[in-house]
Amino acid sequence: MLFKTSFTFFLLSFVAARSIKAPRAAYPFNNLVAYGDELSDNGNGSFAHGITGDPANVYGFGTWTNGPVAVSYLADLLKVPMTDYAFGGCCGGGSFGATFDNAYTKSPAGATDMLGQISNYTGTGSKGIASSLQFLWFGENDLSMHTDAFWLGDAKNAQFATDAAAKITASVKGLLDKGAPYVMVANIYPKHLAPVTPKYLCGTNADCVKTWGQVITSANAAIQKSLGQFGKKVIYYDVFSYMVQILNNSKAYGFPKPLNLFCDGDETAQWDDCMVKGNANQYFWMNFIQPTTAGHKLIAQDMKKTIDAHFA
Repeated sequence: MLFKTSFTFFLLSFVAARSIKAPRAAYPFNNLVAYGDELSDNGNGSFAHGITGDPANVYGFGTWTNGPVAVSYLADLLKVPMTDYAFGGCCGGGSFGATFDNAYTKSPAGATDMLGQISNYTGTGSKGIASSLQFLWFGENDLSMHTDAFWLGDAKNAQFATDAAAKITASVKGLLDKGAPYVMVANIYPKHLAPVTPKYLCGTNADCVKTWGQVITSANAAIQKSLGQFGKKVIYYDVFSYMVQILNNSKAYGFPKPLNLFCDGDETAQWDDCMVKGNANQYFWMNFIQPTTAGHKLIAQDMKKTIDAHFA
């Protein structure tokens, strides 16, 4: 009886010491492996290849924003080490980063695509895969090249939804077949609300913005439906809805600056206020497509909530 009591006390003490903020059982994984584009590139992709700008460490962090990206924050929140294969490109413009498949959408930046990133991991032994959480976040670069924001009925919009679902599903299946116990998939974010859209696509056409949002929603629905075949092995994360929620209540989420303003990108950018005066995190958008690190941090916190709910 004394041994049992002492052992129970030890277990309780261990759990409390490990996570005071989140007194829960350990996650059924002990490492995170990430794949993606500029939204997830923590410096191992574009920075390593010297394409982040001039100077190469343009924002000071090796990322495409003013600090860590969501998946880096997520790894910290989960208290697990991360290997990040994500590969970014410049600002959503002519040098965009990783795509589903370079044969489908060629990255002008020469970014390694989803297939290549996963191959870089599985082709070298898939270290730790049986105890990993695999993480995929792709699609926003492919979206711009394969959809019509002006006519919802354009056949290529439906085709993109089919293609996106098929390509992500195939990659998820490949990782599961290699022994991954869980794969987390973030859907396509609300790019129709990013500064790139009025600047380079829709202008002041509100119908265009609305239509592109519907196109993204349809693609995300197709992705979610297709991933349903894997049951609890897949954690589907709805970043689209969460970001829309933030953008609809930006001041309440800690972003007092107008949403049409951003820190870097063109002559209207608020570079001085953001980077010289240090107010970047009062803005949601760092550049044409990229949230500031404050936005990434909120997304990571919501990702963790989704993971916690999945394993509750």
